[in-house]
Amino acid sequence: MDVDTAESVLEDSGLSPYEANAFVAILTLGDASASDIVDACTVPQPRIYDVLRSLDDEGLIETYETDTLRARVSDPETLVSELEDKAGRYAAAADKITEVWRRPAPTEHDIELFSEFDDIITRVRDGIRAAEHSVNIAVSGQVFLKLATDLGRAKDDGVVVNTSLYIEEGLKTDVSDFETYFENAASTVRHRKCPSPFLTVVDGEKSYFGASRRQTDYGMFIQDQGLSTMLYGYFQSLLWGRWETVYSDRTESFPKRYSNMRRCVAEVASHLQESVDPLRATVDGYYTETGHKTRIEGEVTDTIPAPASDVPRHDANQTAIVVRTDSGEFTVGGFGAIVEDIRATSVRVAPASGE
Repeated sequence: MDVDTAESVLEDSGLSPYEANAFVAILTLGDASASDIVDACTVPQPRIYDVLRSLDDEGLIETYETDTLRARVSDPETLVSELEDKAGRYAAAADKITEVWRRPAPTEHDIELFSEFDDIITRVRDGIRAAEHSVNIAVSGQVFLKLATDLGRAKDDGVVVNTSLYIEEGLKTDVSDFETYFENAASTVRHRKCPSPFLTVVDGEKSYFGASRRQTDYGMFIQDQGLSTMLYGYFQSLLWGRWETVYSDRTESFPKRYSNMRRCVAEVASHLQESVDPLRATVDGYYTETGHKTRIEGEVTDTIPAPASDVPRHDANQTAIVVRTDSGEFTVGGFGAIVEDIRATSVRVAPASGE
């Protein structure tokens, strides 16, 4: 593997381009002064100290003072383990893609590969325009501006638009310059401080994945619930949950619409514990046993974990709401639901009084 490929892999693991470049240089030098590291990499001299401190904070290198600041790579076991884990997940995804690709005459499943990144951007516009419930998108600042009009129309149609936004290094702007677009084109925005491939998951069943980097330009469209659920999990764990919210149009009171079941359970459980006013839910999704689309409406009678449970919801093995309808009670889970009755793509919760 050459240096450029190693840096690209490190960027995919969450390092910024400067961090990846400096880390490879230090790994090659072994133990070096800041000035030697600058000579061996492309990081500008004014930025090198910030980059070294960032790598030190992440536990990837050790910095120490002699007559000047020096750095060396600490035990890379943790980083290697993370890369091996990601490699295993990518291999599993590749196996799944191959399996789906080989299915004869697909009807509800589809995969398209593109050799140009711009092609996946054209394709994702169609997906956003056709969205019914949710759009979860991890995007750079420049691509966000290209898609802002389509995202705005989706939001106007009642679609929940969750945006993980990365502002490219070298772009003479910051997240505050995008605030005028947030109100029209997003429901919630989180500012991501490391690059990632482009990813959009629409309604929990259609995914758009791509990259546009040095020597790497491709795109992939996937219409498959299983793969889209896996990519949504990647979105939630690495591109969403850990980053700061910089914009949200959510209100404190119901009605509310959810595409994230953990948030839904947290807020509904809090209401059930603190108030006697009943809540009513309208759920769009799929029966987990048959895969058929459904919509149910009824009173929210419970949550899993229960409202009074001591188990933190982010650590719970199961996260769901219980909805009582005229046909009986149903457990409703999120995009990855397996044991619940319904896998929800959208949940609207409102006071039972209709207010």
